[in-house]
Amino acid sequence: MAKAKGGEGEVAQAVFNLANIFAFIFIVLIIASKQMFQSTSVEVEVPKARVIEADLEQSIAVSIKKDRTLYFKDKQVDLQTLTQLVKQAQEEYKSKNPDAEMGEQLVVIRADKSVDWKTVLDAIDAVKRGGSKRITLAVIKRTT
Repeated sequence: MAKAKGGEGEVAQAVFNLANIFAFIFIVLIIASKQMFQSTSVEVEVPKARVIEADLEQSIAVSIKKDRTLYFKDKQVDLQTLTQLVKQAQEEYKSKNPDAEMGEQLVVIRADKSVDWKTVLDAIDAVKRGGSKRITLAVIKRTT
């Protein structure tokens, strides 16, 4: 029986190259997923919890830093301005996506773990006054 031209060496090389490609894709996805979760440049250290993961692609980021400064996306705001900006963002989203399944964007509140609950609740109230009903708190998934 005759052997096919090329032999086992070429097959092993092709499998090795395929493994390299998958490893590269895996690394890119890991880096990209971190960037998706951190949809703003405001640095906060969020607490850890057992969580259900959500799609954050079309979300509005509200951040609260250690010093209790409030940010809408990357812009520092006060509570009254936050309400207005959330309302505007939801109206824009509804006009661009009239057939959206949930009808509005998810608002993700990213509060530093050292921020007191009153500050977080004030931000939630401001977001609700802006007309949002879909609000969640960002946390880091606890491993145990």
